[in-house]
Amino acid sequence: MSDKKNIKINNVLVIGLGLIGASLCRTLKNNSRYEKVLGYDCNEEVVKYALNNNFIDESTQDIRSGIKDSDLIIICVPVSQINNILDIAKEFFNTEKIFTDTLSSKNPILDFLSDSKIKEINNFILSHPMAGTENYGIENSEDNLFSDTITLISPLDLSNLNYIDIVKEFWKSISCNVMEIKPLDHDKHISVISHAPHFISFALSKKINDLDYGKDFSWINSKGSLADMTRIANSDPEAWANILIKNEDNVCDFIDKYLNELNELKSIVKTKNFNDLALYLKKSKPIK
Repeated sequence: MSDKKNIKINNVLVIGLGLIGASLCRTLKNNSRYEKVLGYDCNEEVVKYALNNNFIDESTQDIRSGIKDSDLIIICVPVSQINNILDIAKEFFNTEKIFTDTLSSKNPILDFLSDSKIKEINNFILSHPMAGTENYGIENSEDNLFSDTITLISPLDLSNLNYIDIVKEFWKSISCNVMEIKPLDHDKHISVISHAPHFISFALSKKINDLDYGKDFSWINSKGSLADMTRIANSDPEAWANILIKNEDNVCDFIDKYLNELNELKSIVKTKNFNDLALYLKKSKPIK
């Protein structure tokens, strides 16, 4: 097993220059820890934007060449594109290249590895930085998006321990707090922490739109309680359609439980029992 002290990360390749990928590039450029920050995106206009704004040092037209020129590769593409990227990256599995990602769903990666009969892989450490905003695209990227956020690390069974440490240290170097969870547990936990809240926000916002409340109350989506709950419904519709579909079982399982909870609260309200309702509301306060 290689000694971590002898593993030098000089060049970093970020594949996918949307909100997360572009923000990551900007952060890496600012902290100047690496010789080169390379970027790839299938959209040429996005690549030009990244170069013109000095988000990356160089672009690569070809993912395979970019991987060859890099030591650490971070996959930041939408869930719908992951299979195409992994199909190219797989020839570099179990080499000295180190791979990680930022996908909010890990089942597509695990499914690809299973379907491709890739059972032993030591240089792909799954990651999920819990960072982002309701905005999307390179134009909305931020150079401090990851500051003081949580990044979930999910090593595979045979992940090289030195590579795990390097990936952890990478996220810590951009001010992330790192937490390790099992790959198979990731999507279940994230369905509750992230995916279901988006699901609920989308549904609530659509119902408000259907009722045409914005016509008479134009401020409701910028101020107040409703705006707090519907803010994330402004997230990228296509990206979130793919995320919810890929994590369907876990999300729907939680939503069923949530609907039961709504019905329980509705029943208590209908009884007009103040004590029962107050007790329920006290129990609902977030635990910190």
